[in-house]
Amino acid sequence: MARYQPRDKYYWRARDRGLPSRAAFKLDELLARHRLIRPGGRVIDLGCAPGGWLAVLAAAIGAGGRVVGIDLAPSRVAAANVIALTGDLNDPAVQAQAIVRLGGPADLVTSDLSPKLSGVADRDQARSAELLRAALEFARAALKPDGAMVAKAFMGGAFDEISAAFRAAFARLELTRPRASRPGSAEIYLVATGHRPPPS
Repeated sequence: MARYQPRDKYYWRARDRGLPSRAAFKLDELLARHRLIRPGGRVIDLGCAPGGWLAVLAAAIGAGGRVVGIDLAPSRVAAANVIALTGDLNDPAVQAQAIVRLGGPADLVTSDLSPKLSGVADRDQARSAELLRAALEFARAALKPDGAMVAKAFMGGAFDEISAAFRAAFARLELTRPRASRPGSAEIYLVATGHRPPPS
């Protein structure tokens, strides 16, 4: 079985590019493979700290686009087209501020939300599923029709239920594991496209 090397090629690539973690390369790969965003696009990034995904998204949308990030922890912002909000995704005031600051419906919502792990598998999986449901609910309100979402998930008891919720909200859903994921990790990424807005 492959063993995770903390300082593998993705660690060194992130360091060379001034990125805070290897996680940026996961999103980089997914954006390139699925063509999820264009220059000038609008994106909301959930669980954005420490800022790796913000940097990738800022480069993908260019100066004419905008990224708004939300996280409980402060994030590094090194681009004029990025706004990082420190707050709880479940707070309606934070949600409203993110949508206003974005300046229009989102083309893409990304979520790298992850709970603080307790080491108790059932509890951690339940908390992860709760965060994913909250991310999907927010995305339904923020996304334009036919928009897209990328979200990290962990295989567990609620995964089938969550997948079904994504399939109901989007025309297409693909489950994938980027090359930069750590060997042995249970994480998987949901790439959903063709957003179907909820009935008004």
